[in-house]
Amino acid sequence: MAKIIKAVLPLTMVHETGIEFIIHETVRLIQDEVPGAIVECGVWRGGCSIACLLAQRAAFGRVVRPVYLLDSFEGLPQATAKDGPLALSWQQGEVPETFLDNCRAAEGEVQQALQKLDFGTDDAIVIKGWFKDTLARTAEEVKGGIALLRLDADWYDSTMECLVALEPLASEGATVIVDDYYAWDGCARAVHDYFSRRELSYRIKSLPYNFGMFFTKRRYRSSYSQF
Repeated sequence: MAKIIKAVLPLTMVHETGIEFIIHETVRLIQDEVPGAIVECGVWRGGCSIACLLAQRAAFGRVVRPVYLLDSFEGLPQATAKDGPLALSWQQGEVPETFLDNCRAAEGEVQQALQKLDFGTDDAIVIKGWFKDTLARTAEEVKGGIALLRLDADWYDSTMECLVALEPLASEGATVIVDDYYAWDGCARAVHDYFSRRELSYRIKSLPYNFGMFFTKRRYRSSYSQF
C-alpha cells in the first residue's frame, strides 16, 4: 500500500486516504467478483487510475480489469451558476495555490507515466476529450459493466453527464466515488438531482476528512444491516 501511494502521489491531487481507499476497493471488488471495468472521469496526471493498476499487479500479478482514463486534458470546463459563487471565483484564479492552471494536465504526462510503469494499451485506455463527446464511446466499450467508477468532474453539468452515461452500467455491488461532493456545490446538487430523478435510494458515505464520498450500487436493501 505505502509503495503504491508513494509512486502515485506526484500524479494526483487526491489525499492519501483517498488513494488508500481506491486501492482497497480495486482489490476487494475483483476478489468479490463484481463484474466490470474500472473507469475514472477526470484523471489529471493519472495518479488514481495508476493506483488501480498497481494494486492489481501487486495483488494478482497482472492487470485483471482494464482501467479507462477520461479527461479533456484541457483543464476544467466553464463553471456555471449551478456550481455556486465559490466555484466561479475559484475559476477566476482567486485561489492560485489550488488553481493549477484550471486543473490542466497534458495527455503526454499520463502516457509517459503509464509507459514508465510498463502498462500497455490493453491495461489502460486513455480517452481524450470533453465528457459530452467521449462518454457515449466509453459506455459502448464498457457495456459489460463497471465495477469501480470514480468521478472527479467538479461541476454540476460534467458530474451529471457522467452519472447519466455511466451509473446505469455500474454492476450491482459496484463502488462509485464522487471526489468533489464536498468541494463544490454543483457537484453535490448533481448527485442529489440524479438520485431523485432516477428514484434511487443509494446511501452516501463520506471518505475520511470529507475528501469525497462514495456509494455502493445496490438497488434495494436485502437485510436490515446492509447499507
